[in-house]
Amino acid sequence: MPPTKQPAKQQQTRTFSPTPQSKGFRIKSARRDSHRNSFYWKTHTPDEVPPLPPDVDENGNKLPPIVAYVVTLTKCKSRSGSLDGAAILLHSIRRNSYGWTSLKEQMDESETTHDFDEQKWPLYGGNGGRYRYRAYVIVDPEASPNDPSKKGDCARYLQKLGYIVLHRAPLVPLFPITDEFHDMSSGGNEFFQNYKNSGYLGSARATSGPMARSPDEREDTLRIKIHNDGCCGYTETLKLHVYGLVEHPLAVHLDLDSLLLRPMDDLFDAMLGETSGEGLPLAKGPKTKTPDYSRPIDAAFTRDYNQVNAPSPEAQVGYQGGFLAVRPSLEVLERYRDILKRGEFVLNPVAQKRGWGGKFGAFYGSLTFQGLVPYYYEEVAPKGEHNEMELDRCRYNQMADNPRKSTYKFPRATPLDPDAMGFRDTKKCRDGREDCSDTDCQRVHPKDTVTTHFTFCKKPWDCSEGLPGTVADDTCKGLLREWFAIRRELEDWWMLLGKSGKELSYSNSKSLTAIQEQRNQAALDGHYLGYCKFPKEYLNLVEPDSPEL
Repeated sequence: MPPTKQPAKQQQTRTFSPTPQSKGFRIKSARRDSHRNSFYWKTHTPDEVPPLPPDVDENGNKLPPIVAYVVTLTKCKSRSGSLDGAAILLHSIRRNSYGWTSLKEQMDESETTHDFDEQKWPLYGGNGGRYRYRAYVIVDPEASPNDPSKKGDCARYLQKLGYIVLHRAPLVPLFPITDEFHDMSSGGNEFFQNYKNSGYLGSARATSGPMARSPDEREDTLRIKIHNDGCCGYTETLKLHVYGLVEHPLAVHLDLDSLLLRPMDDLFDAMLGETSGEGLPLAKGPKTKTPDYSRPIDAAFTRDYNQVNAPSPEAQVGYQGGFLAVRPSLEVLERYRDILKRGEFVLNPVAQKRGWGGKFGAFYGSLTFQGLVPYYYEEVAPKGEHNEMELDRCRYNQMADNPRKSTYKFPRATPLDPDAMGFRDTKKCRDGREDCSDTDCQRVHPKDTVTTHFTFCKKPWDCSEGLPGTVADDTCKGLLREWFAIRRELEDWWMLLGKSGKELSYSNSKSLTAIQEQRNQAALDGHYLGYCKFPKEYLNLVEPDSPEL
């Protein structure tokens, strides 16, 4: 039965509010998690960024800048589809960066005996780009590759793929560092001593005025809420370390379920002041500001209007957490650290979210990254210092979302047959405007997309069927097909490299046999390109062979 036509359930009298005992357990559990993280840093220090390759070639010719592409890993689920996401994301970066030539050209220059099906290769990009790249993964100690248990498997796999691991601590501890669970008072390296003594979340909060805790707000209420916020809790703030990569002129943070369809060269040119940026696709929302095109762009983002509960032109909107491009700055990173120390996320008397500075809240993820970043740029940063740009979310970080609210309780794509689906669009735009047809991402063809983010279209490794029965279905299927096609190209490239055995590749007979057996299975074609079996059984990427030493 369609979701809006299901009969209402009889009113339940049972309550699921936490008991005092369970509240106490949750607080203690959150403190334990925070202390375990802090204890790790007693004997470890953040990894240094390895030196960058030379900026000139062997002939003395200047080479392009190296852009840092950054993902975050906070926990490990052994052999989850997101590991394939990391491999396909990295290849999508590689094939749209300087130094890459199309696989067709590479194949023509080789003496391969493999028979490649070019009809299953990507439709967009793949001819290189104007910027070099380096890939990093910011790792929480819970997922450290130094952990010999299964917890470290994911980071070890990402290292094998070519990501550089950077262990990073939260900018400040979530809870005060005490001896409650570990001996924190004696010993420890210099980093730990500075970390322990420099404050924790809310340690510098005002005791009076609009940013102070209300009389009925418990001391740990905000910390518990942040610990449980969004997908990843406080570890989501590790994304802010993208600002610390000052060895690079530019850094981009992407979620593992993202994909580059073509180079971001035009954006990078504008961020380095090589061009004005006037040709970039600017967002059209009510909060969109026109950047100063005479200055370099120092941050680029998209907003997430799907998380706004009560749309209006004045409603606060979070920055979408899956995409952020910045010119790194240690000064900006320190300002985020100060924001967390001040802990100025205001809660109302019944502990509902009002937001950072009393404004930036009441949406998904607002307690961490998605609320902190707009609070910084729109409220904290000195006026005029930054030149940030809100990009058109149908071109960058494209999620194929519907700009209008639905009669369904959650965001939904526009149904082709509202009566059959049981829900329909309302006339209300999620950004509060009267007309939002100029931001109808669900109807934007993949050929016009630079990067995509698999949220509404669901994850490729979950064998998403797209969004059948809606106008977004063709867009989703096109984006999903491109992900599977980039996977196919990656496999073929690894097969092509296998002859030398000097690079990560499919070089031994066991791997090549596994690939062939997988491709011979009776799997679903269409946009899945044979990588899913019915019902929704995803065929994992065959792990490549390490180079011969």
